[in-house]
Amino acid sequence: MGILNVTVGNNLINRNSVGQSEGYQDLSCTTNAALVVGQSYAISVRTNASTPENVRVWIDYNNDGAFTGNNELAFSSNNATLHTGTITAPATAVLATRLRLRVAADYGLGTVPTSCSTPVYSQDEDYSVTLTANVSPPVAAFTTNGTTTCSGCVQFTDASQNLPTAWLWTFGDGTTSTLQNPNRCYTTAGTYAVTLRATNAAGVNTSAATSIIYSTTVPVAASCSPPTINFFANYGITRFRLGTIDNTSADGSAGYQDFTCPQRTDLTVGVNYTMTITTGGVNPHDIRVYLDKDNNGILTTAEQVYQSLGTPSPGATATLNLPAGAVLNLPLRLRVVADAVGNPPGPCTSPVSGQVEDYTVVLRPNTTPPVVSFTTNYVPGNCVNPIRFTDTSQNLPTSWLWNFGDGTTSTLQNPLHTYAATGTFSITLTASNANGSAAITRLNVVSVTVPCLSYCASNGTGGIGPGGTQQASPFFITNVSVSNGQPAYNNFSNVAAGGYANYTTLPVTINSGQLINLTVVSNLNIVHRTAVWVDVNINGVFETSELLTNGVTNAGPNAATFATSFTVPAGAGGLNTRMRILAVANTNAAPSPCAVNVLNAEVEDYQLIVRPLATLAAQALPALSLFPNPTLDGRLRLRLPDAAAAGTYRAEVQNVLGATVLRTILRLGPAADAELDLSALAPGVYVLRLRDAKGQLALRRVVRE
Repeated sequence: MGILNVTVGNNLINRNSVGQSEGYQDLSCTTNAALVVGQSYAISVRTNASTPENVRVWIDYNNDGAFTGNNELAFSSNNATLHTGTITAPATAVLATRLRLRVAADYGLGTVPTSCSTPVYSQDEDYSVTLTANVSPPVAAFTTNGTTTCSGCVQFTDASQNLPTAWLWTFGDGTTSTLQNPNRCYTTAGTYAVTLRATNAAGVNTSAATSIIYSTTVPVAASCSPPTINFFANYGITRFRLGTIDNTSADGSAGYQDFTCPQRTDLTVGVNYTMTITTGGVNPHDIRVYLDKDNNGILTTAEQVYQSLGTPSPGATATLNLPAGAVLNLPLRLRVVADAVGNPPGPCTSPVSGQVEDYTVVLRPNTTPPVVSFTTNYVPGNCVNPIRFTDTSQNLPTSWLWNFGDGTTSTLQNPLHTYAATGTFSITLTASNANGSAAITRLNVVSVTVPCLSYCASNGTGGIGPGGTQQASPFFITNVSVSNGQPAYNNFSNVAAGGYANYTTLPVTINSGQLINLTVVSNLNIVHRTAVWVDVNINGVFETSELLTNGVTNAGPNAATFATSFTVPAGAGGLNTRMRILAVANTNAAPSPCAVNVLNAEVEDYQLIVRPLATLAAQALPALSLFPNPTLDGRLRLRLPDAAAAGTYRAEVQNVLGATVLRTILRLGPAADAELDLSALAPGVYVLRLRDAKGQLALRRVVRE
């Protein structure tokens, strides 16, 4: 512990020291700062970074050697490691004489040092200052006890420099005062611009205006204001942020704090807001937030809007979404409670060690369409079927339409859906309220196998480390690509936790009978083995016959890359199954699809979709391209560079149930692109049917996002 640096002004004093081991240091004859009375100078005292200390600074302004005169305690700071502030010498101080400046420090949780006490854990250092008279005009400035008042009364305190001798306050309501530190009570709610004109023998100066807000709209008085029972260990709330509120406060040592007047924010119901609650000390807290939704002043456990138990220091950051049903357009009390873990909860229960703080929120009605989002309980690679879909949309939707990608729908808010057939499915949620509708489509978000198959576990490892723990493999897969995928497939990755990664939500799609041009890249440029299994018979077992490729890379600059081509025997009916890739540094051992803790290896699983042989309609117009597909705004362009196929086409768009939702005529050819307007359609997957003058049919899949 001890004093490590003392700085006064712009390096008028700037001394580093080693701390408590030096003991008391008398530098008053060697280290002096020349100051002007009435001017403010920055002071900084740095103590040990690992242990907070209390710091006091005295200046013997009357030069009596006692540090007992008026204003001789020049600076105070508690329980910190860097202590900063200002010192201002009064007009009554002795001039043109070295005056002793004493810096005293001691343990932050111990005794506060006095000017002549012996430090228990830290030290004292003495310096000197020499003061000269102030011959400059004032620099007018002032402070207040708050720029927002709900009582109407504000205390104004002169903070002008250069020793003014006269003051003229203008309070913005037609009244004035010539007191140095007046108290003004406004009679009418409003915003008032306050200025101070300060005068001395050298001149006059007027401060910039400060806005004072007198607000009479406060929450209904609370039925309880729970005090802290036994504060210790810095429990409590030190900062709260929500909307426009960003309030730094004392910890539980201050007890109950009512910030409903100066700290308020407007929130729109149904919108996600980030809320941050910072707690004191190093111990975990139980944190709860309550909102007086009915504005009756009585907070109940049913009005709890957030809870985080056993929250590690320094607190919690969460999303707060205030639901419909609360009183709108009136100030409501928001209560934040943080206490030591396990103490009795409740909005009116006194915290044992922590603290209660109150704030004001004004809830505004939501006048915007939904912002759509959802979650699922689907876990890649696990047997999750049925799947729970949970709406997480903002802006209070009142109706929902789910499209599960298998031809079925639901209007429930949070449906539970069972898939009847194997497949990889895109999900669309359309949410509506009185202000409009919006939708989101998540492509290939779930892959389901019916019946559900549980594949054997397999993983790589870096061996056993200290304490018997498995280490991450130093050798792993960084990229898997299929150049002729439909579309081309490319998945970049890093070292996988536990030596295994599941990418079945990112399916690889190829056409039946087509070679799979697979490339697997590892992080190290070394010779290694790569093996690939495909569950062709879809029985949940990687059989010996299903090892479709197995090889060793060549030494040289491309040793990290394994490239191969193979065919999956899927037949005309197609396939939707699991593909497992093993990359291992050991080239000698025979690969196994179910080996665990394989040394210096990694295993990755993929969903492989082999599309059935295309129908004649799907093969028709091979030169035709559609873009962008998926389309976000519904504007779909069709390009046909084949002059032999140019002509007029009847176009029909059908939904997944086979119902025609759009009919039009399109002119296709190399001269210009055609445009198909799908903006009126709900997000989802559609089939575009194009028929030429000869009756020949072409089919394409279209996705409207």
